[in-house]
This record gives sequence, structure tokens and C-alpha cells, in this order.
Amino acid sequence: MAPMIEKQATGAALPLLEQAGCELWDVCFEKEGAMWYLRVLFDREGGVDSDSCEEISKPINELFDKQPFIEQVDILEIGTPGISRRLRKPEHFRAWLGERVRAQVKTEKGETYVTGTLDDYDEEKNEITVNGETVMLKKCIKVNAEPDDYE
Repeated sequence: MAPMIEKQATGAALPLLEQAGCELWDVCFEKEGAMWYLRVLFDREGGVDSDSCEEISKPINELFDKQPFIEQVDILEIGTPGISRRLRKPEHFRAWLGERVRAQVKTEKGETYVTGTLDDYDEEKNEITVNGETVMLKKCIKVNAEPDDYE
């Protein structure tokens, strides 16, 4: 169900974002607790301020209200991916090569974090290399961008 809703939401939102001069970063439909969240994350060269975010969010919200998939959504979030944006798609990993990331990784003892420069992304093997350490993406809880000056 989630991939289908993400695809439908992407198809609906993309023309509006492109018309506004924005780039779609991600559309994510996921369950947190008892609630289903649909997040539409976008960016624009030079950044997005709160006024332009509101201008873009309004038509997307109005369009989504008319879509059948909205009945499955408990909470709709429309905004920017932020400074520590989540990396989920091949294009995200390719764009972040050479940049600092933080991967939250499942281990036999719980979880650990691997932080450093994203040295490599192998789409075929579905793995990343951070500071020389190779991590299978299926073992990652999440991978986020982590700018050097981020604390």
C-alpha cells in the first residue's frame, strides 16, 4: 500500500512543485505509532522560507484533499527535508557522495551509528561505504545527511 500511495502522491505533487521552481526530494508514506504520515518534502535552490513553503503547501494540500489516497492518511506534512535530510533513494545517495552522513544501523546487540564521509554507494549490492566501513542498507534503520557544522 505505501509504495502505491507514494507513487500517486508523487504524480500529483510533482507538477505543482516544478511549476513553483522546486525540486521534489521525497514522498514518504509511513506508520509512526498508530498514525499514517504522508510527507512531501521539497527544496529549491537558495532554500525555502516559511512564506514560500506556505505558498507551495496550500495548492498541494487542496489537490490531495481530492485524491482517493488521502483517506489512508492521518497526517499530511508538506515541507523541506531540512538540514539533516533522510537519504532513502539511489539519487539521494549519489547526490551525497563525498558528504557527511550518519547511518543508524541494526546490530545483533541493538543498534549503532556510523558517521562520516559517504565514500561509496553501490546500488547493485544495496550498500554504502562510510569512512571505509561498508554497511548494507537493509541493516540501516535510517541514513541522514549530517553537515559538518551540524550539532
